Amino acid sequence: MLSRLLAAPFAIAGLSFLYLTWEQDSSWAIYMVPCVVAMAMIYVFSPQIDFWWASRNTPEMNPKLRMILTQQHPFYSSLSQPEQKRFRDRVVLYMMANEFMPQKMETVPPDLQAIVASNIVQLTFGQKDFLLAAFENIIIYPRPFPSPQYPENFHTSEIYPEDKVMLFAIEQLIPGTFNPTKYYNICMHEYVRAYIHMYPNNNFPKLEESDWGKLEQISGWDKAHIFKYINRPDVNILPVSVCHFFIFGVRFKEVMPALYDTYGNIFNTNPINVTEPVLDVALLKV
Repeated sequence: MLSRLLAAPFAIAGLSFLYLTWEQDSSWAIYMVPCVVAMAMIYVFSPQIDFWWASRNTPEMNPKLRMILTQQHPFYSSLSQPEQKRFRDRVVLYMMANEFMPQKMETVPPDLQAIVASNIVQLTFGQKDFLLAAFENIIIYPRPFPSPQYPENFHTSEIYPEDKVMLFAIEQLIPGTFNPTKYYNICMHEYVRAYIHMYPNNNFPKLEESDWGKLEQISGWDKAHIFKYINRPDVNILPVSVCHFFIFGVRFKEVMPALYDTYGNIFNTNPINVTEPVLDVALLKV
């Protein structure tokens, strides 16, 4: 990475001055100070330096991860080749910029990191800022989990803005990403909540309780099923509606055309429905 290349000359110079101090004269020691200070500054800012460099020289995505997107991700498969390259680059950069932390498992493997990242990249694909820097810590559980905020609920996803944290259960995350017309996409749901938290002035509409019925017309999922799938008592209709906009674009435009235009303006996108909606509710057990 660029930070290591930048630090190398100062490290060499520092060692040289150390040698001269030891072998010749202690007065050489003063020249070690700027070298140490420079290396310390580079170390502190190395994430920003390396990301800046990577954003201009994005490494190619691992072929295995690229194959997963090609074979499994419906939105990625719908894109043109230049758009797919842009999508892959953003996934790689998101993986670099965020901390993935496992819970009740040893590691978060790269393929799972890419699956998580693909959701935020899809959500913000029409925008310049796609990182949502206020949520840089991604915690991954194998299955639904309790948390300090919801100790009685084994839920599938959550955000905690105070600690810049997002939490997901793999058991529901993967099917929701790869088959979002059959399984509700909890990962995109939480990224929508994070986006709303970061951009509260983006003129998001106020939805009514009756709009749950319209969302059911679009996806086949009623309010009770979505609440049960996430299994938290505070599921709000707004992020649910945004998820429906991205996943069921054609049907969403038919049922809620004004809201479709509103979300299209907010997210600078015109989503297409790349697969036929599955109107039979088929949810994983939570």
